[in-house]
Amino acid sequence: MEEKLQNMAARRRKPYRDRVAIVGEILDMAYGGVQKTSVMYKVGMSSLMLDRYLRLMMRAKLIDVTLTNNKMAVKATNRGKEFLHYCHAIMDLLDAESDRSRWPIKEIEIAASNPCR
Repeated sequence: MEEKLQNMAARRRKPYRDRVAIVGEILDMAYGGVQKTSVMYKVGMSSLMLDRYLRLMMRAKLIDVTLTNNKMAVKATNRGKEFLHYCHAIMDLLDAESDRSRWPIKEIEIAASNPCR
């Protein structure tokens, strides 16, 4: 039984994410509006930790939080959507950079000798 609980805990654990990655995940979910509990489970954090992030994001005007039918709803603002756009652009740049790091040495040498490429 104990082994089963440890396996479940290991599956739920998310890899280390920095603050920007967590804010990006929350904004991804809140793009069209979502309930706070859905965000909490999907992002994989406690209610206390999520409240800290939501306060941070509200101060930065990245999200709006509303109360509908006694349930808290989170929605990305235009500024939050712009922030998310830049997050995705940066991730695309990092992915492209990591692809370049796998080039064979010969292609790197050709690129270095031809700056117009």
